[in-house]
Amino acid sequence: MKHYLINTFLLVFPTIALAQFNDAKMYQAYLKQNMDVWQQALDEAYTISKPTVRQLEKIVNYEYGYIPARLDEKNKEEAKRVMEKMTEHVDLLEKYGSDAAMILIYRSSLYAYAYKLNVWDLSSVSKCIECVEKAYEMSPNNPMVVSLKGNVDFYRPGIFGGSKKRALFCFEKSLKLFEEQNLTTNNWNYIATYLAMAQAYEKNGEKEKAILTCKKILEVSPNFEYVKNVYYPKLTKK
Repeated sequence: MKHYLINTFLLVFPTIALAQFNDAKMYQAYLKQNMDVWQQALDEAYTISKPTVRQLEKIVNYEYGYIPARLDEKNKEEAKRVMEKMTEHVDLLEKYGSDAAMILIYRSSLYAYAYKLNVWDLSSVSKCIECVEKAYEMSPNNPMVVSLKGNVDFYRPGIFGGSKKRALFCFEKSLKLFEEQNLTTNNWNYIATYLAMAQAYEKNGEKEKAILTCKKILEVSPNFEYVKNVYYPKLTKK
């Protein structure tokens, strides 16, 4: 496991239309690495013939977290299937005038997924970075934008503009923004950013900070199974 709104002017549908996405249930499934729950919820959401902007935003955010999980499992066909859906949904959000920075973030992720499916597709890498940089210029206080900026800065070589120091600053800033904007409850994007920061500290040779970050993660979500049973024990193993 590795590792991440506004308009409501379309037709109003019955409230059961978003019942597929019980955020608390989806969050607990994320903590337990049970992506089958996410798959079922997404497939049910795909039966909505004309989703509202708010519904599309919710669908896309879960697609954004679901695809890399399936890629990590080497389930390429399922990842491709949902990538096609996500591409259609992002296009619709752009058409309907949804948050421009978030559109860029989701497009950047699609480029990243394309690269993971084909490592020779170097054009996807440059497009991914370009989208993230534009999103950050546009919305530097959006916690999801800042989080993805941190990921890009950390893994991009220094000679190409990457910076581990700036990346860690971005992760810290993103977490603070999530908290200041009250976006932490049942939010997989928030806890995923915490994990990304811990992994960044580890890869940067700052093991003690990685351990401290894991402790904070487990204070927030004690049942985060990957951190509790795999990652934290690995870090603390002598």
